[in-house]
Amino acid sequence: MKCRVVVSALILTALAGCQQTPGAQQQAAALTLAAESLGQRQMQTRRFDTNDEQAILAASAGVLQDLGFTTEETNLKAGLIVASKDRDAVESGQVAGQVFFALLVAAMGGRADPVWDANQKIRISIVTRPSADRNGIIVRATFQRVIWNTKNQISRVETIDKPEIHQQFFEKLSQSVFLEAHQI
Repeated sequence: MKCRVVVSALILTALAGCQQTPGAQQQAAALTLAAESLGQRQMQTRRFDTNDEQAILAASAGVLQDLGFTTEETNLKAGLIVASKDRDAVESGQVAGQVFFALLVAAMGGRADPVWDANQKIRISIVTRPSADRNGIIVRATFQRVIWNTKNQISRVETIDKPEIHQQFFEKLSQSVFLEAHQI
């Protein structure tokens, strides 16, 4: 009996020794920015030559409403606005592929349960902060989308990194800041 306990303890100790812990290289890699991170940050960020952070946040909220977003969270002291909008995510090619696959499986005597993307939620987070020289406000906007399939399961979550989307948003924000500054 004692022999079994000792052998079991030795086996458990040996197995515990096989467990890998993250090495220093893995830990450093986890905190290292990817090469494209700086480019993404530049695409997501604009400077406005005003010190009125509240006016920038108000203009941002107005642009988001104009674009069909619903505000989910605001923290004016932290310079944060989070908004979202729901959209259809059905792509005809994806549906056609799933239906074709289901027909092919059925022709071979099987049963298929076709699934495709159905809905998506597009989220935007806007964060403002004073510029380093204190002569402007820095605005960073990040877009993300969450896609649900026909079984109401999240099929993917992705960051939207298209430069034209950020450019369009910041153009509208610049116009809105101008209009609010001139009380138009």
